Amino acid sequence: MIIDAHVHIKGGDAYRRELDPDDTIRYMDQAGVDKSCVFTICLPSRESNKMTRRAITGREDRLIPFAHMVPEERSVGMDALRRAIEDWGFRGIKLHFGEVKGEITDELFLPILELGAGYDLPILLCCAHKPEFPDRWADAVPEAKIIIPHLGSSRDQDMNWRFFDVAKRHDNIWLDTSFTSGPWMIREAYHALGANKLIWGSDGGGDYNPPLPEMAKVKVWEFPAADYRRIMGGNILELLGGSV
Repeated sequence: MIIDAHVHIKGGDAYRRELDPDDTIRYMDQAGVDKSCVFTICLPSRESNKMTRRAITGREDRLIPFAHMVPEERSVGMDALRRAIEDWGFRGIKLHFGEVKGEITDELFLPILELGAGYDLPILLCCAHKPEFPDRWADAVPEAKIIIPHLGSSRDQDMNWRFFDVAKRHDNIWLDTSFTSGPWMIREAYHALGANKLIWGSDGGGDYNPPLPEMAKVKVWEFPAADYRRIMGGNILELLGGSV
């Protein structure tokens, strides 16, 4: 099974555009993607999760919903997370440092990681070039299943290496390959970490960055078939509990 682990319903690009889930499925079919993990960002937590819920309705066989929270909403955001998980059956959590207007702190993020760990959900955590935080938090909440997108950075290969080091030292950190500007860094990540630590994603959605080019960035290296299957779906499937 091929699972795209990083797909937007509302994107984080400069236009904060809303992305059509029917277009998402059309491009999934083009690339042979079976299912996609989807979420909304750049809105308050409650609105984000309502938008994601609307988008997956009638498409539950293809789209796996992740809940979103703006950390600075604190208890209000936590309530929105619990509702999405407990009442609507969302299967993961999406957090983004770029949505925090103030300082990134343990106080803001550790309760969310603890909540995700309590539900045994994967947490897609965009760290905005700050590897020191997941490095510390992985020890603070060892039950948390933390996925860091873009190999840690979509554009800075030196930063990729810093995140490789973090992922190598923590059993509960994985890296996703989405929207990596240096495709050779996917090969480097494979040699540094092994297939078990890598998760494929497109950072797409709608007609924005379709999955086929992002799939080619992995396929071109001709990894062993078992490793390719693990990267392209097996690892995220395990983090989701083995069924989707």
